[in-house]
Amino acid sequence: MEKTFSSLKPLVDVDGKSKFCLKCGSRATKEALFDVDGAMLLEKYCDTCAETEVK
Repeated sequence: MEKTFSSLKPLVDVDGKSKFCLKCGSRATKEALFDVDGAMLLEKYCDTCAETEVK
C-alpha cells in the first residue's frame, strides 16, 4: 500500500478528549490527511513531528 500525503490542518477538538501524536505521544495539534489505495487516512501529530513526518 502506498500512502500519499494530501493535506495538513490544525486539529479541532470537538469532543474534549485529548488526542496524541502518532510519532512521539505528545498532545496532537495537527491532522494530516493521506490517500491510501483510494481510502482516506487521518493521522494526528504534534507541531514538531508534523514538520518532520508529513511529506
